[in-house]
Amino acid sequence: MTWAARLFRLLVGLLLVIAVVLACFLALIPWVETRGATAEEAAAAYPGDELIAEPVVRWTHGVTIDAPVEQVWPWVAQLGDGRGGFYTYTWIENLITGQNLYHNASAILPEFQNPQPGDVLIDQLIEVKEVRTGEYLLAGVKQDGLLGDVGEGMGWAWLWHLTPLGPRQTRLVVRLQASEAPGMSPGAVRALVNLAGWVMETRMLRGIRDRAEGYVEPAWVEYAEIPLWLAALGAGLWSAGLFLTRRAWLPPLLVGLCALAALFLFTYVQPSPWVRLAIDAALLALVIWAGQERQSRRVPARASRTYR
Repeated sequence: MTWAARLFRLLVGLLLVIAVVLACFLALIPWVETRGATAEEAAAAYPGDELIAEPVVRWTHGVTIDAPVEQVWPWVAQLGDGRGGFYTYTWIENLITGQNLYHNASAILPEFQNPQPGDVLIDQLIEVKEVRTGEYLLAGVKQDGLLGDVGEGMGWAWLWHLTPLGPRQTRLVVRLQASEAPGMSPGAVRALVNLAGWVMETRMLRGIRDRAEGYVEPAWVEYAEIPLWLAALGAGLWSAGLFLTRRAWLPPLLVGLCALAALFLFTYVQPSPWVRLAIDAALLALVIWAGQERQSRRVPARASRTYR
């Protein structure tokens, strides 16, 4: 295969990947804003709505927890860095801050069970604005806080709202609203907060639910997801190499798209490590199959030349 042909394939492959990624992101943005919430919850008014007059971003997410409010509230009450954490990816939080601030609690911490307005949830950024014990915790931007060069002047309102569903179930609704940030377009703010923030919030919702229901995920699971994600990425890159070098370009192209779909699944749906492992194993088998495709097609040609 000539270099010109490989370059052409490279350009076609890049354009196809970019198109698929953009299409997935465009589909995800409206979906993630109300994922898990009912239509009534998404349209309802909640405490803190008045803090952001014209939000650029508005999340309303919900999860049903098989535990009474009395078992759910303590985990919400101790949210925050230096407190009980946010029950999400601590390695990402600590990487962003450059400090070892975040540790997810696996038990109820009595010293953090009485949050008050002014208590800091995120250092230099977010503080408690209003609390109604057993019902909701409302946080917002610190009056004297800093959001950094990019987010300076950006308004936030973050609410965790609990509603009992009978004696043994609770409905947790999380609403986050953000205003326009100076120096950033509304579309950029919406995409950044939605697509990056939802990764963390998906984990947080599951973390609160699991803890309230009596299950604490082993610490190794969070870190096991990193190599499993990288394995799917590796399968995608391997298939991309096959796409550029094999005559039979369709099998590696399809495998590459499967790997891309797996990356979106791992990032935004976040299945269990065992499901991820099974998907990675399937991707490995498919990549090996795609790599053998060219050899199987060349055997007759080689045999024919030998015969002549």
